[in-house]
Amino acid sequence: MSAIVVVGGGLAGLTAALAGVEAGHEVTLLDDGAFRSSASVQAQGGFSAVTAAGLAAGDSVASHVADTLEAGARHGDPAVAAAVCAAAEEHVGTLTRWGTVWDTEADGTVSLTREAAHAASRILHVGGDATGAGIVEALRRRAEALGAEGRLRLDGLEEAGALLLEGGAVAGVAGAHGGLLGADAVILASGGISGAYGTRTSRFANPGDAAALAWRAGAVLADAEMVQFHPTYCAEAGFMVSEALRGEGAVLRDATGRRFMLEIDERAELAPRDVVARGVARAQGGAWLDASPIVEREGRGFLARRFPTITATLAQAGLDLERAPIPVRPAQHYWMGGVAVDAHARSTVPGLLVAGEASRTGLHGANRLASNSLLEAVHTGLAAVATVSAGLHREPATLRLGAPVPLELEDRRGAPLATVRTLADRHLGVEREAAGLSASLVALDPATEGLGAERDPSCASSEALTARLIAHSAQLRPGPLGAHHRLDAAGEARPGATVTLVNPHPATRRATTAPGAAAGMSDPRKVPA
Repeated sequence: MSAIVVVGGGLAGLTAALAGVEAGHEVTLLDDGAFRSSASVQAQGGFSAVTAAGLAAGDSVASHVADTLEAGARHGDPAVAAAVCAAAEEHVGTLTRWGTVWDTEADGTVSLTREAAHAASRILHVGGDATGAGIVEALRRRAEALGAEGRLRLDGLEEAGALLLEGGAVAGVAGAHGGLLGADAVILASGGISGAYGTRTSRFANPGDAAALAWRAGAVLADAEMVQFHPTYCAEAGFMVSEALRGEGAVLRDATGRRFMLEIDERAELAPRDVVARGVARAQGGAWLDASPIVEREGRGFLARRFPTITATLAQAGLDLERAPIPVRPAQHYWMGGVAVDAHARSTVPGLLVAGEASRTGLHGANRLASNSLLEAVHTGLAAVATVSAGLHREPATLRLGAPVPLELEDRRGAPLATVRTLADRHLGVEREAAGLSASLVALDPATEGLGAERDPSCASSEALTARLIAHSAQLRPGPLGAHHRLDAAGEARPGATVTLVNPHPATRRATTAPGAAAGMSDPRKVPA
């Protein structure tokens, strides 16, 4: 039995925690509100998997793999994509066993839908368009039951402030409020970098703590420049509209009513997200999502039944897709980059495993295929626990990446949060160029003169740190590739050539508690209601 600390209570963290308990480990889950605010909870579309029903309809795992690699601009790892897609149906079974109730048809078969860049209908969903919330709620209930039985330590009040190191290996977590918790292995699963952007699909700003914690501990990061922008964010409602609507037949039009995606890609609205996002960003006079084709085919009332969350949220803003198109624009959505891990979820730092959006597995390449995020969260959460169970967690990852670039980043408070988000929106968005990248790095440098009066003492440094990592990586990739689009391309697209970064001066904070021993941590039984 090993002592495991899981940081983050979204789908990846919950998966790791539940699997860890089932494997007989001593597990502590640090969840600073992720049960309610994680990206997993907000996931509308679904869970991609080729199930028996999909196979019967002519789909295949090989097709899922091909779609994943094609959407990722051929930058993804074929071996990783093959392994994850092949395990998807088994993961559906695990989630079902843990209490997930999938939407079904009248005959009792699991409902399947199609999303952009998928060749077939292979997306399972829960509550119509509340898949992430439905899955997380099921796993949360199971976690709380295990907590009540004393089999899982749940801490919903604490968050990780630093990783404890011993002899170059991670040996626990220092809480942001001063407590210490030793561990044989730490699984980082606290998500992406939405907090670095002002225009984002997430209703909650994730500061990028997982990337910052790993960076400070000396872990290699990869593909940091690969940030996905969802093409149909409705600013008037402050809400992302799932591309499952486009899968059902909704189309995109510009201010003149022209269906512009037909002229950009033969797949039109079902092209990969990076292609659609650029089309929306360039649409003449703005872009609108038009659901009238669905209404004409299915009749009134269908949208409210199939997409209850979207319909209700838009209604609160006075919008109704059954009556008129809604304005949309791209917004930061997902990070394909992150802490570089191998197939066993191991980072380059012994004892540190990473799961979910915080990890860079190689699955997504330069652009994530729709609904592969929840799949990856489950897969990596399970892989991390399997690695600990096999006693392989003290071995660092062996990665087939280029030599990491040592990057000297002064890690202290710099530009205020508003400045970070403004710069990221302006220079690290759908389209980028050298001048903007340089300007953002100058402004984000803590040593830059002239920003002193603007600095916000309440600003955490994770957002600024991750923004700088993105900008540096974007500079190192002069050619366009997938979601990384250079207006001033000075090189060719080079799929497979990965930009990797490493901190040449990692922190050396030593562990002062034995694995599993807590000092000053909040009551592990206190979980948000």
